[in-house]
Amino acid sequence: MRHLNHFQILCLVLFCGCVMNTGLSQVEAVVKGKVINENGTPIKNASVKLGNSDARTNSSGFFIVKNTDFPAQLTVNHVLYSEYTDMVALPERWKDTIRVFVVMTGKEKELEEVTVSAEKIFWVYPRKQANVLDFLLQPDDEILLCCSDEHHYFVRGLDASGEKVFETNIRNHPRKLYRDCMENIHLVYADSIYETAMVNNSIGIFSPKPALGVFSFLQSCVYKDDRNLVKYNYSERDQRIEYSAINLQTKITRVMYVGEDRSRNRGLREYEQENRTADNDLFLTTDKNAIRKVRDKWSNIRFYDLILTDPVYIPLFEINDSLIIFDHLNDSAIVFTKAGIRVRSFSIVYHYFKGWKKELITNMEKTKIYARYEKEGLTILRELNPTNGKTERIIKLEKHVFPEHLQIHGDFIYYIYKDYLDQSMHYLFKQKLE
Repeated sequence: MRHLNHFQILCLVLFCGCVMNTGLSQVEAVVKGKVINENGTPIKNASVKLGNSDARTNSSGFFIVKNTDFPAQLTVNHVLYSEYTDMVALPERWKDTIRVFVVMTGKEKELEEVTVSAEKIFWVYPRKQANVLDFLLQPDDEILLCCSDEHHYFVRGLDASGEKVFETNIRNHPRKLYRDCMENIHLVYADSIYETAMVNNSIGIFSPKPALGVFSFLQSCVYKDDRNLVKYNYSERDQRIEYSAINLQTKITRVMYVGEDRSRNRGLREYEQENRTADNDLFLTTDKNAIRKVRDKWSNIRFYDLILTDPVYIPLFEINDSLIIFDHLNDSAIVFTKAGIRVRSFSIVYHYFKGWKKELITNMEKTKIYARYEKEGLTILRELNPTNGKTERIIKLEKHVFPEHLQIHGDFIYYIYKDYLDQSMHYLFKQKLE
């Protein structure tokens, strides 16, 4: 694990506070609200937290708080009711006061939150000698595994009941299985990539291609049909992303969307220019003060390279009959037709909830989308309404900590879990959501 020194942490705080536009509004607003139960009865003595401000409801269920950072997470707790969470954003037209209305549900009647119990968690491939490295769900309920045992590496196919259908030997130490936008499956290594094909209930593996360049190209293509292909391109040190739609018949390329925060990019460029030094400056300088300045600049530029220039997360997903770009920099989701024509947009705030992992997951049917959060190792999924970005229900995965490679198909979430007693072994589980 990489640790930051005190100077780098200070730089991050100052940099974020001074030059980075995070999309939060720095204005003080008064928030007044009322908390009631499902029957309309006011709930008194409920604890209310909005951002860093706290309050309690009075005998009439009313509360009042002040806050400066918006959007802000609103959390309401009471011993008799399930926790209520939501995001409060500044409306386009507001004067001095924001009003909110909270309806709390009794714990015994909670319907919006689904907790996956231990009885609904299943081994998908309960062979303890098989170390599951990666997997891909298939449309026919079959599963493709990339795994190893004590001596060999395999690609294995499982049927819907988890029984082995085929097994093919592969090179040692693969990194992952990858499905591209054309539904082709690839076996990815550090130095090469192999395209695969299903042949008579088995899998065929083609000749390798260099991973450098090929895998990046495959990842950049995010949607394809008979007429159109949509791809993205990063620039500005991965702080700017551009989506383009290509008509496969006319070969005409059209820019769909550009996602970036220009003021943040400008601040990053200035920060880099101020700290960039020649590699041999440290060795050519003899003055102690000059050496200290060069060393500080060298530390800052490493911090810039590894932390500040983390790629922006503005993904595109195919959901139902649309393509939707989720621009988390600008708190907006933009809806396009599959030909790349912009239809509409709506605001999003779910990414301000605590524990946001910068990850969205769609189900295999491409009808639902989930935002992933983490709290003390436990994963929480918020199912989002793809038409307005609002949370429809909350799903808690409480059996295993730090699950990996989450995939959703039907009424199940599939994931890889690393055994806490034997960190070298990974197992595949599924959890029922009903």
